[in-house]
Amino acid sequence: MNQWLFKIIIFTLFMSSGFLKSLPAQSLQEVFMHFSEQEMKIPLHIRQKMLDNKANTLLNYDDYKLNIYDKRNMFLRVTTPTETIYEIAAWKIHNKKELLVALCETHCGISCYSTIQFFLPANDWQLQPTENYIPELTVEDIFNEKKLEKNYLTPYNVIKDFKIKTQFLLPQTGHDIIVVFTCLDELDKSEYQRIHKYLDGVMLDLIWEKETFIKSKSYFSGN
Repeated sequence: MNQWLFKIIIFTLFMSSGFLKSLPAQSLQEVFMHFSEQEMKIPLHIRQKMLDNKANTLLNYDDYKLNIYDKRNMFLRVTTPTETIYEIAAWKIHNKKELLVALCETHCGISCYSTIQFFLPANDWQLQPTENYIPELTVEDIFNEKKLEKNYLTPYNVIKDFKIKTQFLLPQTGHDIIVVFTCLDELDKSEYQRIHKYLDGVMLDLIWEKETFIKSKSYFSGN
């Protein structure tokens, strides 16, 4: 075999294997189809059907609903038959040469609860530690410290055995993530009214800054 032809074949095989996987995903379609059915519990044939139908959000795909498919802003939302919600969003990093992709899974019952994962497509889709991007969310984030101190209280005096539960709303436009402290939804009306005066808000923003997120002050919806 000609030596140059052999080198071309080897180079072609190299390009078509692992090397291409290390490149950043260029389209929402690639991102949507990348995740396994364990990572994103939407069957691949359903996802392909959505894409074959040009991501028509008016159609019902075997009880899977494509609510939003925004190629330009790299954002989508899908609701499953079990009411689980999946959102995908992306941010440009490393001088806008690479993507950071977020996959958010939200389950709703009495209240909603989200888990969020971050991936680097350019680094063979390596899963990133969430704490690299999102600061720890605590009950202190939504209580007014001065009002508590005035009554010699802490958040944990006001609400006992309180477990943080949050819902993440990824951005379709812009860069910031909204966090809703949905654990408050599980309080009965009288309990919520009792603690309301100590709250600064029930939600906050995770503001995108220097390739990570920082917390805003808490606020109430509509403020």
